[in-house]
Amino acid sequence: MKYPLITIGIATYNASNSIERAVNSALSQSWKPLEIIIVDDCSKDNTYKKLKKISSKHKEIRIYKNKKNLGVGYVRNLIIKKTRGEFLAFFDDDDESMPERLKLQYQRILEYEKNFKSSSLVVCHTSRKVIYPNGKIRIEGTLGSRMDSRSPFGLSVARRILLGEPLRDGYGACPTCCQMARTTTYIQAGGFDKRFRRSEDTDFCIRLAMKGAHFVGIKKHLVLQTMTKTSDKNIDIEFKYANLLLKKHK
Repeated sequence: MKYPLITIGIATYNASNSIERAVNSALSQSWKPLEIIIVDDCSKDNTYKKLKKISSKHKEIRIYKNKKNLGVGYVRNLIIKKTRGEFLAFFDDDDESMPERLKLQYQRILEYEKNFKSSSLVVCHTSRKVIYPNGKIRIEGTLGSRMDSRSPFGLSVARRILLGEPLRDGYGACPTCCQMARTTTYIQAGGFDKRFRRSEDTDFCIRLAMKGAHFVGIKKHLVLQTMTKTSDKNIDIEFKYANLLLKKHK
C-alpha cells in the first residue's frame, strides 16, 4: 500500500531555546513519507542558525526565513503554498507531538470520511497536555472526539466558538498546534488571515465552519504544549486581536 506524503509545518520566531525539541518531535513521527517545512519569521536570536544545522542532516526538512517579521498568519500561508503533501499538520515551535500523532490523525480523517460518507471539508484536532510556567498541568480536550456519531460541523461550530452556544460533542479547543487536514482543505478555506498575529487559528476555524467543515477530534492527548512567555503574548495584544475577531465576524 502506498501511503500519502504528509507535511509538517512549523512557524517559528525567537525560539532558540525550544526549536530543536520541536523539530526532533517532528522527525520522530512514525509516519513515512514525511516532509517538514519550517519558516523563521525573521528571528533575532539563534533560531535560524540552529535550523540550518539540523536541516543539513535531514533531507526531509526545508527551511525558509522571512526578511522581515510578517506575523504567524502570513507564515502559515507560506507553509501552505510550499506544501507538497496531501495532508498538512501544524506543529508549534515550543511544543512536542507524540510519535503516533500523524498516523492517528490521518486514520481519523479517513475513517470519518468513509463512515459518514462525508464529501465536506474535514479538519482534525487532538487533545493536548498543557504545561504552564508555574508547573501546573492541564489536559485540554477538543471537540468532535466521539467516534460513534457525526462530528460538529457548519454554522453551529462557528456559533459555538463566537457566542458560546451549546453544541453536542462541541466542547474543547481547536488550536493550530494540534491541527491536521487535507492540504486542499486549507486552500479551499482561503488559508489564514495575515492581519492576525494572534487568534489566527480561531479565525481560521470560524471561516472553515462557515464553509460547512466537520470538526473531528482525538480524545487522547497527542501534543505536549509548553506555555512559554514571549514578547507577542500579553493582555493588550490578546485584546487587540480578540476585538478584531469580533468585528470581523459581527
